[in-house]
Amino acid sequence: MLKNKKYDFIIVGQGLAGTLLAHDLLDSKKRILIIDKQLKASASKVAGGLMNPISVRRCIPAFPEYYIETAFKRYSELEEKLKDSFLHTKPLVKLFRNEEVRDLWNDKYNNHKMDIYIKGFNKSNTFSSFKDIFTSANVEPAGNLDVIRFLSTSKTYFSNECDFLEEEFDFDFFNESKMSYKGYDSEKIVFCEGYRLINNPFFNYLPLAPTKGEVITIKIPSLEYYDQIISKGVYLIPLGNHLYKVGATYNREDLTDKITDDGQRFLIERLEGILNVDYEIVDRQAGIRPTVKDYKPLIGWHKDNSRIGVFNGLGARGVLVGPYLSNAFVNSSYETISRFDK
Repeated sequence: MLKNKKYDFIIVGQGLAGTLLAHDLLDSKKRILIIDKQLKASASKVAGGLMNPISVRRCIPAFPEYYIETAFKRYSELEEKLKDSFLHTKPLVKLFRNEEVRDLWNDKYNNHKMDIYIKGFNKSNTFSSFKDIFTSANVEPAGNLDVIRFLSTSKTYFSNECDFLEEEFDFDFFNESKMSYKGYDSEKIVFCEGYRLINNPFFNYLPLAPTKGEVITIKIPSLEYYDQIISKGVYLIPLGNHLYKVGATYNREDLTDKITDDGQRFLIERLEGILNVDYEIVDRQAGIRPTVKDYKPLIGWHKDNSRIGVFNGLGARGVLVGPYLSNAFVNSSYETISRFDK
C-alpha cells in the first residue's frame, strides 16, 4: 500500500535516467512516486557501464571535463549513501589496430592536450594475452559502473524512502488536467521510459532512434582477473572469476531482445582481434538503447503542459552524462526547448 496520495514528482521508469533523477529529487527533499516494471529488451541488460573520457575513434574528449568529474563523484556519493559497491575505477587500455591509429594518438598526446587523459604508451607485445603488436595507450580516469547492481540496490532503497508502484504505466489511467494517475496526484510527472518513449503520446514526435545492442560474457580460463578495461573495436570489461563482458553491437533495424547471428559474428570477429588465448562464451544478451538521432539527450517540459517532462535519450554514454544532466534538471528551470515543438 502506498503511503501518500500527493507527490511533487511522479517518475515513470527506473532505468539509469529515472534512478539518477529519483536520487537527486529525494536528496532535494521532494516527495516522489516511481512507477516501473522491468520489461524485456531493457537497455540495462546490455549496459557495460563503460566510463571512458575519450572518443577512441578520433582520440578527442568525449565530453567536457566537468561531466566526467561529476559522474565519478556522484557514483561515489551514491555508493556511500546506498552502502554498496558498483563503481569500479580502473584504467582503460586502447590497443591500436595499425600504425595509423597509433600515430594519431601520439599526435593528439603531444600536440592537442590529450595528455590530460592519455597517461602513457606501452611497448609492443606488453600484454601476453592480448594482440598489441602496434602498441597501446593507457587512459585515465576510466572505469565501469555495474548498472544492474546500481539499479537493483537503488530499487531497494526507493522501496523504503519513497513510494514505488511496480507496474507498467498505463496512459488510459492518466488524467492530464488533474495530473493524476489512478488517484495519485502530483505537481509534475517526468517520463524516463528509455526507448519506449516512442509510444508515449506526449513525446512520440521527438527524434528518438533506438538502437539494439548485443553483448556476450566470456570466460578466459588462463586469465583470472585483469584489472583494466581493453578497447579495440569492442570493449572487454573484467567481471571477476575469469569472466569478462564484451560489447557491443549497434542495430537500428531489429528492436527485439533476440540474439542475432550477425551480432554474434561481429562480436566474435572483434574478440579474435584482441585475444591471444582461448575463451568460452557463457552468456549472450540483447537490449535496446534510447539513442537520439542527433545524439542530444531529450530533457525538458512539454510545450503545451509545463508539468509534463521528459528525461531520456542519454544514449550509449548515459553512465557518464547522466549524473551531470540529472543535477541540472533538478536544480534549474529547464524550460521547454525548440526541439519540443511539433
